Amino acid sequence: MSQASGSGPRKYLQHLLIAALLACFAMVPGRLQSEPLKPLVMATNQPDTTYEGKWQRRVYEEAFRRLGVPFEVTLLPTPRMTAMADSGAIDGQFVRVFAYAEAHPEQVRVEEPLYQVAFGLWVSNPALKLARLGDLAATDWTGIYRRGVEQCQNDLSEVLPSDRLSSVATTELGLQMLLAGRVDFYCELDGAILNALYLPEFKNVTSVRPLLMYGDTIALHPYLHKKHAELVARLAAVLKQMKTDGSLERFRREVKYELTGQ
Repeated sequence: MSQASGSGPRKYLQHLLIAALLACFAMVPGRLQSEPLKPLVMATNQPDTTYEGKWQRRVYEEAFRRLGVPFEVTLLPTPRMTAMADSGAIDGQFVRVFAYAEAHPEQVRVEEPLYQVAFGLWVSNPALKLARLGDLAATDWTGIYRRGVEQCQNDLSEVLPSDRLSSVATTELGLQMLLAGRVDFYCELDGAILNALYLPEFKNVTSVRPLLMYGDTIALHPYLHKKHAELVARLAAVLKQMKTDGSLERFRREVKYELTGQ
């Protein structure tokens, strides 16, 4: 009799224990699903105060929104960005040249380029004319290029003596020297010129123009670390779609207006 009467409470406790265990197991998937996805960290060397920096951020915000992938931006100097990308400490980079992947096997190129840039000689003197780069040798002009822009340095060194060619540290300084008449031309990428001309200090400058655009255009591609290789084709498709529907150009117009009021 006592044994039978004790079995009831024991069964009741067993049922409670089983129910509690089932409840715990049922809660685990829900908790896992409620955990926020870790954002994809994309790096750039362009601050968000520049034309290219603001535009690039807007493009990627929209692209990853369409992909349903949370993302954030980190601003890094180029050498550090390279090292962190190779180690996987960051997930991707806004733009690199097509051939970047050859020297960085950990990086996967997104085949749809974000945009293209080109080299040019920029002047503020409306009287200057030049048909081709080689014609510089027949002038008495002096020029500058930004340090680290090797194509400008190499191309100009072939046609100008060293006493007519020098380098500057920043695009802003190059434009200031050009506008002050200290040099006749400035060799620079068109994207860097736009970045500088849309800064407040150059807001009313209208005289700077391309004297000569030369060489091949350079496609700039997004890159992702190989651990995100499954995203590469999807991001390429979204960027292509955004070009087709006009989003990229619309963002350019919006950013230009925000910076210049025009």
